[in-house]
Amino acid sequence: MNDEKGKILLATLAGIGAGVAAGMLLAPNNGLDTRDSLKRTLTKVGDDLERTVKGFMDKLENRNVTDDGSSLIMRGSWDDVKGQLKKNYAELTEDDLTYMEGQEDELFGRLQQKLGKTKHEIMKLIKDL
Repeated sequence: MNDEKGKILLATLAGIGAGVAAGMLLAPNNGLDTRDSLKRTLTKVGDDLERTVKGFMDKLENRNVTDDGSSLIMRGSWDDVKGQLKKNYAELTEDDLTYMEGQEDELFGRLQQKLGKTKHEIMKLIKDL
């Protein structure tokens, strides 16, 4: 019985080894090319998924299924957005633009008060930067 298990294990390892060797010999590209191709493909899939989700969330917002801003997606970092807001609205201070994760409503409240815009307008403004 023990001899049979050894034979099965040896056959399995030989099969794995043969598969790896065949894969290396028959691979159309080298490892770097394969990784680059995979990265491009995954980036495209990620971009497509982001567009699909954004479109879906926009439709839900327009039908009043979700609250305004449920689909807020910023391009770039918060520092980039903050810099652009300061450039476009000189009256905004560093304190007005202080953002802490989970405290978005406080940020929107400060911006609404300072700019005299609705929450929806501010969210659109940030998304469009």
